[in-house]
Amino acid sequence: MIKLGRLFAVFVIAASVVVVPTAWAQQVLKIGVFDAQRLSQETVEGSKLQARLTALQQRKREELKKLSEEIERLNTEFQQTSTSLSADKSKELALKIERKQIELDGAQKSATREVTVEVEQAQEGWQKRVLDAVTSYGKEKGFSIILPVEVIGYASASLDITSDLAAMIDKLAVPAPAAAAPAPAPPKK
Repeated sequence: MIKLGRLFAVFVIAASVVVVPTAWAQQVLKIGVFDAQRLSQETVEGSKLQARLTALQQRKREELKKLSEEIERLNTEFQQTSTSLSADKSKELALKIERKQIELDGAQKSATREVTVEVEQAQEGWQKRVLDAVTSYGKEKGFSIILPVEVIGYASASLDITSDLAAMIDKLAVPAPAAAAPAPAPPKK
């Protein structure tokens, strides 16, 4: 009797060693990858963000270009008229050029700071939106892991969910429709 009990215990242990890992192995990990660069290009929100940042950079470049052109104009004027101007007028023009150069230096630093702050804020907001979309999509579709393709060496194209995430980001970015205005009251008779 004791031998059968031991044999049964050994059988139960052996079965659990074989069955449990088999059950674990049958649990499938669902993995997806996405291309962050493509997300910013393929989404309406990413495209708008890029356009806004590009417009800011262009506007700052134009402002700095105007100041540079003004300094060039003053330098040309100074070179052409320095021999014919009085010492006081020549000194006044040289000071004007120096002030404009100081203004340009300050404007360059200010523009750089402003663009840097805007880019950082935009990146922070964009990363949050991407993470929200990845989280929502992953939960909705039952993914175990979703990784940016930039952090892995290789991924099969069948794992790429970039287009689906782009659609999710656009879907999450659409504001909820406004409540319909109440119908006007019927005219009183």
